[in-house]
Amino acid sequence: MFKSFLLATRPKTLVAAFIPPSAAHALYYYHTEKTAYFYLFLCVLGAILIQIATNFYNDAIDTLKGADEKRVGPKRMAATGALSPKALFRAGHFLNLLVAIIGYFIYLRGGWPFILIGISSIYLSYGYTGGPFPLAYIGLGEIFVILYFGLISVLGSYYLYAGTLHYEALILATQLGLLCTTLIMINNFRDRHTDEEVGKMTLAVKMDTSTYLNLFYVCLILPHVMQFFFAANVKSFLTIFAMPMMLRVHNTIAHNTSADAMNDALKFCGIHLLLFGVLTILGFSL
Repeated sequence: MFKSFLLATRPKTLVAAFIPPSAAHALYYYHTEKTAYFYLFLCVLGAILIQIATNFYNDAIDTLKGADEKRVGPKRMAATGALSPKALFRAGHFLNLLVAIIGYFIYLRGGWPFILIGISSIYLSYGYTGGPFPLAYIGLGEIFVILYFGLISVLGSYYLYAGTLHYEALILATQLGLLCTTLIMINNFRDRHTDEEVGKMTLAVKMDTSTYLNLFYVCLILPHVMQFFFAANVKSFLTIFAMPMMLRVHNTIAHNTSADAMNDALKFCGIHLLLFGVLTILGFSL
């Protein structure tokens, strides 16, 4: 059972949880030469727990709605019978309780805006695929990721560390939000045919193939172009070493859109996000 829960966390995707607050801390250090490691720990832990809770709910709800019956991607634990939807719901509720406890200490430093962020984040961990307006089923998944994994995660974290905001934090938030979105876009593109059969109207279902792929390429490439906003910090251009992986993602999809190719592209997207994030952190920290 432990192994099944571990697989249900979707560990390869958790890079999208810890990179944004970590990069925001590196930018804070670059601007102030100060650190806020305790609050960095809280932000990273809270982000990881809420993403795992989201993955648990997603696993359970998609199975109950039949979205995983003909899945061509990595197996889901509820769909395979390894875990029951009820067990996944309970685990998700428990993790969100821990997030609420962590959120209390964040609130003590950051104030009332973090109450709104915390409540909405906890609800949408379920509301991404559940509730009366499941975002993933009405084509808002990509917007959700850009907003919560990019803008809210980076700007919220930076504000918590610094007590103020900086325009470079907005640039960084946009970059990482777009790169985190590439992960969900690969999933949605790969599953577009089976999703449409069960009424999961993702953006990949609503758009024609070429338009959606062009949008994906924008999300993949634009963060590298935006690095020129940090031209005053030459070290920020360390992210150039992530470009070969970016090209690998692009070429994988450009030459083959089969399910196996999409699974490879998803893996490369995760590595690309990790490389870009780590190199960004190094560029601001060294």
